Amino acid sequence: METDCPYLTAGSLEPLTRCPGLRWLTLSGGVPVSLEPLTRCPELRCLSVTAADLPRLRGQLPEGLECLNVRDSPDLTAGSLEPLTRCPKLWNLTLSGGVPDTVSLEPLTRCPGLQYLTLSGGVPDAVLDSLSGCPGLGVLILGDRQRPAETAFTAAAYTRLVKSCRGLRYLFLHCTAETGRAVLTALKEADLQYSDGEPRIIYLHVPEELYRQLKRQGGGRVWVCQWGK
Repeated sequence: METDCPYLTAGSLEPLTRCPGLRWLTLSGGVPVSLEPLTRCPELRCLSVTAADLPRLRGQLPEGLECLNVRDSPDLTAGSLEPLTRCPKLWNLTLSGGVPDTVSLEPLTRCPGLQYLTLSGGVPDAVLDSLSGCPGLGVLILGDRQRPAETAFTAAAYTRLVKSCRGLRYLFLHCTAETGRAVLTALKEADLQYSDGEPRIIYLHVPEELYRQLKRQGGGRVWVCQWGK
């Protein structure tokens, strides 16, 4: 269900509490100060909001929330992601449009259930470094499909993140060919292990054009895969 809410009040969301099958909700056009009724939507699992509205959801995110899409993430500010630490079931998060270097992803390292993270758009090294050691992260989608040259991160920062997130295995990467080659080389040279010390295999997914350039360089503990195949 999508609700455009430039003129909504918290009271106008009250009927949603009587929709027992409501599982997905997109709020657009500005979010009211209070969204308390959402905490009484027991089946609500997926929510889409803008970055500017995220701080207003502090203490009002549904307890059972599993998936969150944050649009216009360049509008994120320091502390915007802190409310997510109170979502014990959150496992899938998308930050769309890039993340400014003034924002730390450190709160996500305190989301033990977070397994699947999409960071689309420009993501500077400092932002990647702030995600270091995210305990449950297994899948990372990173970069800008339309503007791969604007992904901003370096191979060194990317490799540091992969090394520190010991459960991370599936990587989906949009970047320039130069960065892609540097990432693959760095990953192959890195000592990649699980938290128990066992060797870790990485599956690096890249778009078709980059895959054709890198596929023969994969192997060992870093497999190069075509995105979408």
